[in-house]
Formats: sequence, structure tokens, C-alpha cells
Amino acid sequence: MNESSISSESAVRERYAKAAREKEVQLCCPVDYDATYLKVIPQEVIEKDYGCGDPSRYLKPGETVLDLGSGAGKICFIAAQVVGSKGRVIGVDMTDEMLEVARRSAPIVAEKIGYNNVEFLKGRIQDLALPLDPIASELEAHPIESLERLFAMESRMRKLRQEAPLIESGSIDVVVSNCVLNLVEQQAKKQLFLEIYRVLKEGGRAVVSDIVSSEPVPQKLQDDPELWSGCISGALTKDDFIHAFVEAGFSSVSVLKADDEQPWQTVEGIDFYSITVEALKGEGRNHMTLEETSSCCGGSKCT
Repeated sequence: MNESSISSESAVRERYAKAAREKEVQLCCPVDYDATYLKVIPQEVIEKDYGCGDPSRYLKPGETVLDLGSGAGKICFIAAQVVGSKGRVIGVDMTDEMLEVARRSAPIVAEKIGYNNVEFLKGRIQDLALPLDPIASELEAHPIESLERLFAMESRMRKLRQEAPLIESGSIDVVVSNCVLNLVEQQAKKQLFLEIYRVLKEGGRAVVSDIVSSEPVPQKLQDDPELWSGCISGALTKDDFIHAFVEAGFSSVSVLKADDEQPWQTVEGIDFYSITVEALKGEGRNHMTLEETSSCCGGSKCT
């Protein structure tokens, strides 16, 4: 990870830690959620939700759902009601302050709906095999003060990924995410999409709402931590966003919703708007090449 990556990730962590303590309106896109599901969710969670779409509306009863960048837990708590008592919901986030709000709110929601099917885990969404809680505990007890200690920690992390992964391969029916994938540093985005593919069952799907741009974001905007943490400068174009799923191995990508006629923001002539896509993982379908998607992705579906 280079200095730019560290800077962007630190900016994201710091901004969302602050947003967990006090609502930040600039991080929100207007989203119409089903009010029925919001009734059981604590107001604190609703106020500290930062998203650009509602992937939960595409879920089904009984499914196992993974929410990437789950924040204060709003999408998870909606999903919990949609999938029902026979389903399961897992939220993954790297920000302690957001996890504290979500974990504190989970028993409240469980009591109101009559069952507990949600858990929140600490992790980086581009590295879903690595559980961060045990690593944090070990570092607190035994800080890295030598090369030998560093090498031992790297070995420990490899062992955890192999023997006790945060999210096991092929264990998830649906991966959802709401305005988070753009926050991952550019160098890790390819691995992010591969991780989404890895954790899904065969026949599973990803339903992702995110911000995309009308044209490639120039480097000077990417180097701005404020714009990056604000869901702006880490955005991919619509075609590049779709290509990322195809390149990771997904067999079909559909655009479920695109608000391209009403940009959320415009920065230096570049429009940024929300989009929701569904990407399918399945055998028996012809996987598209990037060249093939470039000829069809102006439409609504790539198969």
C-alpha cells in the first residue's frame, strides 16, 4: 500500500468516525426507504446512515446477506426484516465508531422484530478473509517493535486468512453495499471485486448501490482526501464499474437503477450520480470479455 492509499483510507476512517458521532448531511444522497422497515430502527442509526440507494429492496426471505461497509447498520436492520428469522445478515465495517453504534442497536432491533439474525464484524471490505478484531487485540497487547515481531504478525495474518477467515468462500447468497465501494483506494479495487466474487455462493449475486462518474476522475481530484472521503474522487465511470464485476468473473451484470439525469453532485464539470447494479455469479453462463461489455453496457444489461 503506497502513501496515497494510506492517506485515502485514513481520510475515510476519520471522516466516518466523526460521522458516527454527529450526522454529516453532505455524505447523503436522497433515498426513499420503505418506512415500514424503519419503524423498528433506532433514530440514531437512521440519522447516521450514509448511502445513495437501497439494495435491500432486492432481497428475498431466507437469504444470507453480507453488507459491505455496513456503517451504523441501517441496511442490515432493514435486511434482517426482509430475510426473516430463517435468514442471516452480516455487516462488515472498519470504523470502530460505526461498529459501536451498530452493535449497540442490534439488541434493540432484535427485541422489536422478535429474533436476532444480525452480526457486525470488523474488517476491510477489500480483504474479507482477515478478521481485524483479533489483530487489533494482539497489537494492543504486543505492539510491533522489531522486524521479528512484524514478520510474526504477517505470518499470523496469513494463518487467520486461511484457517479462520472473517467471511468464508462461497458462504453468502447476496452481497449488498450502499455507497462504499468507491471509498476503497484504487490499487485495491480489483481485489475488492474479487473478494465479492469469492464469498458468494455459486448462483449468488451482488446488489450494489454506489456513486459513478460521467467521465474518469483526474488524478488531482483523486489526491484530494476530502473529495475521496466524500464519495466523489474514488468513483469509477459507469462502464468501468460494470467492467470491474465482469473482470472479477461475474457472468451477468444488470443496471437496476441509474440517476444519471439528475447528478448528485458536479465537480469541475464531472457529474457524479448514484447507480444500483446486480451482478450474478453462476455456472453455465458465458462470461463476457471486457471488449464485449464495452459494446453493450450502454444498455441496461450485460449478459
